[in-house]
Amino acid sequence: MYQIKQRSLKENSNSELESVEIMKNAAESQEKVFNNLETVAEEDFVITENLEAEVRNADEMGAARASGYNKTDNDDAVGAFFKEMARYPLLKADEEVELARRVQFLEEFRNAQASLQEELGNQPSREKVAARLEMSGKQLENRLYQGRVAKRKMIRSNLRLVVSIAKRYLNRGVPFLDLIQEGAMGLNRATEKFDPDKGYKFSTYAYWWIRQAITRAIANDARTIRLPIHIVEKLNKLKKAQRELKQQLGRNPTEVEMAECLDIPAPQLRQLQQLRRQALSLNHRVGKEEDTELMDLLEDEDNQSPEAKMNEGMMRQEIWEVLSDVLTPREKDVISLRYGLTTSEPCTLEEVGNIFNLSRERVRQIQSKAMRKLRRPHIAKRLKGWLI
Repeated sequence: MYQIKQRSLKENSNSELESVEIMKNAAESQEKVFNNLETVAEEDFVITENLEAEVRNADEMGAARASGYNKTDNDDAVGAFFKEMARYPLLKADEEVELARRVQFLEEFRNAQASLQEELGNQPSREKVAARLEMSGKQLENRLYQGRVAKRKMIRSNLRLVVSIAKRYLNRGVPFLDLIQEGAMGLNRATEKFDPDKGYKFSTYAYWWIRQAITRAIANDARTIRLPIHIVEKLNKLKKAQRELKQQLGRNPTEVEMAECLDIPAPQLRQLQQLRRQALSLNHRVGKEEDTELMDLLEDEDNQSPEAKMNEGMMRQEIWEVLSDVLTPREKDVISLRYGLTTSEPCTLEEVGNIFNLSRERVRQIQSKAMRKLRRPHIAKRLKGWLI
């Protein structure tokens, strides 16, 4: 009987160790971690309490559908995720502390490994890392196993918190499942950075990492054309200020009022308002029957009409004939380069001088002499004002 129990315990441990990882390691966040969690916890006490109340109702979360969430083909995946999430119970305070301390050893191991690698110049062996941590190789493997299991348990038991926060950011341009995934990456990072000895609940600390990961994902992926993060932050301030002013004034605020509220010049405000506009596909169908694409209705201002192309060709031909009849080969080359007749852009005096191995002053003299010839009345009449 004792052997059967031992075999069962061993099989359960192996099964838990070999189970599929829910989380992947998130990239190092460049955001500053809040140094004063006491102030943060006091300011967001109500938010945290609401989240904890929502987190403790696992059965409701299993069948939850967020307000404003439109049913899609991903509903089956969302439902399956909720059912899987409800399998893992919430942690008690003492369990959080114990698991967090085991997870901390994983960070100690990484720090010791990085320190040895910097000293040795190559990847250190497990034995060397164990010696640095003053333990045997078997003890190290056991502590690492306990840390991985503890981290996995903390993540699984707090996925409800990820869903609760992700629901607040629906209809922002990122699918619900993607929001949950990004929030889970933030939860993974919070698990690695959490210090249980400071006396804060894990949910209070993890809330900020989860929210930061979700909002960063929205800023990066919600728009067809990505905007820099600092521009997205300004757009969020603009939207918030516009909403507050509308409530105060009872009408839409003017441009001057918005600029004063945001303390920015009017041109910058107009630029931000332009950036707020959503991109629209040229293949977007319009009309009552949606039989016309938007690109069919837009004029390409850069594309010349056949008449304009013909006029340009005739003009170039006339100019080249005049230059060949009136100017010397050197003068013709200088005028062509200076006015961009043979290049995409006009050349400066210095650039032309480098081509012909002449000084800037000599190039200017050749250009002046050529222009005097071209300004003669009978020549000017032929050019019809193209160069004059």
